[in-house]
Amino acid sequence: MNSNTPIVSTKTNRIVLLYDKPRFYHTIIQLKELRELPDNFVTVIEVNSIDKFIQETSLSPLKYDHFHICIEYTDNFEADLGRFIQFLKSSPKIVQDAGDIAYHIHFQPSKKWADYTKSEIDQYRLLIETLRDVAAEKVVHCSIVNKYDMDTVYITEKDDLAKLGNEIQSDIQYWKNLKILDYGESSIRFLPGVNLPDTLEVLNIGGGYALETLAGFKMPARLKSLLAGQGAVHSIDQIKFPPTLQSLEIEDNKIHFLDFVDFPDSLIHLDVSQNRIEDLREVRFPRNLQYLNVGFNPIDNIRGTKFPETLKRLEVSNLPNESMTGVRFPESLEVLNLQASMTNTRGLKLPSNLRVLILSENGVNSINPLKLPNSLEVLYLNNNNIKTLSKVQFPPKLRELYIGANLITTLKNVIFPPTMEVLDLENDPYHEETDKQILTLKDVILPPNLKVLKLGYHAIKSIEIFDFPQTLRYLSLAYNELRVIRNVRFGNSLKTLDLSGNTDLISLDNSTIPESVTELRVSPQLIPNLPAYIIERANKGRLILKQSVSESNTFIN
Repeated sequence: MNSNTPIVSTKTNRIVLLYDKPRFYHTIIQLKELRELPDNFVTVIEVNSIDKFIQETSLSPLKYDHFHICIEYTDNFEADLGRFIQFLKSSPKIVQDAGDIAYHIHFQPSKKWADYTKSEIDQYRLLIETLRDVAAEKVVHCSIVNKYDMDTVYITEKDDLAKLGNEIQSDIQYWKNLKILDYGESSIRFLPGVNLPDTLEVLNIGGGYALETLAGFKMPARLKSLLAGQGAVHSIDQIKFPPTLQSLEIEDNKIHFLDFVDFPDSLIHLDVSQNRIEDLREVRFPRNLQYLNVGFNPIDNIRGTKFPETLKRLEVSNLPNESMTGVRFPESLEVLNLQASMTNTRGLKLPSNLRVLILSENGVNSINPLKLPNSLEVLYLNNNNIKTLSKVQFPPKLRELYIGANLITTLKNVIFPPTMEVLDLENDPYHEETDKQILTLKDVILPPNLKVLKLGYHAIKSIEIFDFPQTLRYLSLAYNELRVIRNVRFGNSLKTLDLSGNTDLISLDNSTIPESVTELRVSPQLIPNLPAYIIERANKGRLILKQSVSESNTFIN
């Protein structure tokens, strides 16, 4: 085999070059998302180790589909940039051979652009020019985050605005094949005269709480996704969106009306949550829309709203709306979020094909009157006023039920569907204490395929002669009043057992913790009395032992 023959891989190979461990949220999340991409192999290298890496892999070079350069501002910003410049000049081939290039520069949050030294700015420009000289045509993704602080909003003079526009233009002027531009977290009121490349498909200009308008620049003809959240936009009425736009996120702005917005028919994802919209009745939503979020708006009545018949996911949570009487939801809906959106559920008619329903914080007193569809797989009913689950007919396909912080005191005579895998009855530790808590598991029949059971913050005093499902992987009994656990079988699939906060529980001698458990959480009072086999497993690294130190459920190892 020729030593220069690239390794053939069925996975997408990415290399991420950075200076040090990421510090800023944007960079951390970006790296996390890259690692979570399916069928991707991500190699992370610090720039100071790149030469050694190249030497070690020279006998079997990998073909990198994507090359990422991640730079964060530090006290040694100028020197850090110099090291990247040196790499680009000394090893251009590894960059040129990559399928494409993405570079990400995160400036110091709250640092004024005017406070950067001339040498820092010159070094930044030199980096861009060096990348241009090495592989300009390969650059498809550019992230420039936190470049301009809030002082930029006070730039109003024509010449100063022109200078700002030229500065922004200079950040992207060399990239003729740019597909993704992330200019987020910068406090700019608009993009003054900036010419964006026609190749651009994704544009993020949100996050600085300063953007006042989407006018002032021409949207690229191929744009598919526009992110402009966390801004100060008052209106999008006169905006001409490109006919290719598929996703528009303009949440957390100051928009009052959508009545005269000309949404393109291509739009399938629209987020206008956290604005100042009071009425949706005259809004002409695009006919192919699949996702819509109008939550956290001051809409006191959504009756008469014409939702597209193509919607699959609808978020109408946290509204001052009183009732859903007369509201028609599309039958196409699969996910419906109605959290804190009504004072009572009378008149609520649910679509027949729902898979996920969120009804938290709606004053629900009883489940059966809701007439839940048989298609339902995930149901959120936490933080309501439900007193009993007895005689409740759950949907036959239900897999997950979240029903904590209600008024339920017993699970006796409750028939859960055998499909259920997650049962969350955990109370809210930050709500005022109530006597409406579960006291015992005696005579309780849990679903046979249960994987997650959360029963924290109740008042269970003892568990005796009880078998948890063999399928159970996670069990929380945290912050109950447990004194005794006797003759309990946990099952050999259990991975995490949380007994923290039960200060009166001082022994586990009457029950065996399965070998499968890899994390055990207990109160400090139990530590001295733990069985020897638990201590041995912890010492050998087969079990992580954590003890709670406060009611906030903070743990120490």
